[in-house]
Amino acid sequence: MVVPDQDTLPDYATLAATLRRCGLVQGPAEVHGFALGMSVAGVSDPLKVWHKELYSEFDAADVLAGECRAALDRLFASVFTPRDAGALQLALLLPQDILVDAARLEAVRDWCQGFLFGFGLGGETVSSRLSAAAQELLRDIAEFTRLDTEGVENNPENQSALIEIEEYLREGVMLIRDEIGDTRGGDESD
Repeated sequence: MVVPDQDTLPDYATLAATLRRCGLVQGPAEVHGFALGMSVAGVSDPLKVWHKELYSEFDAADVLAGECRAALDRLFASVFTPRDAGALQLALLLPQDILVDAARLEAVRDWCQGFLFGFGLGGETVSSRLSAAAQELLRDIAEFTRLDTEGVENNPENQSALIEIEEYLREGVMLIRDEIGDTRGGDESD
C-alpha cells in the first residue's frame, strides 16, 4: 500500500467536513490521535491496521468514500512521514480557534481516546517499558477522556487552562515517544 507523501497536518474544519460527508463516526482529532498512538507505540504494519479500523465499511465505488480515504491517507502520511528526529515537533489536530466550548473540549477528549486506542495496539510489552512518569501521563490522558464538555465558559482563565492541557498532552506524548524510541534503539543494538 502506498501512502501519499505529505508531512503537514490537514486543516481541521476541512477534514471534519470530509469525514462527515462519508459518514465516518470518528472526527479529525480522534483519527489523528489514533494514528499518533500507533506511531508512538511502534505498531507493526500500521497502515494495514489504519485501513482495517477506518475503511472496513467504505464502499470502494463510492466517490465520497474515496475522497474520505484520500484525506485520511494524507493524515496518516503526516504522522508517519520520516523526519529528522532533532527537528520533530508534535502538533495536536484540533480546531483552529482556542475557544473553550463543547466542540473544542470534545476534540481534546476524542484526541485522547484515539491516542489511547492506537497506543494500546502496541500491546503490553510497549507499556511495560515506560517509566513511572510516562505511565502516569497515560493515566492522565485516560482522565482527559472524561472531560465534561457541557456548560463551560469561554473566559481567559478557561482558555489558559485549555492551552495548558493541550501543551501537557503534546509534551507528554513526546516524552512517551522518546522513551519508547530509546528502548527500541537499545533493543536493536543488542
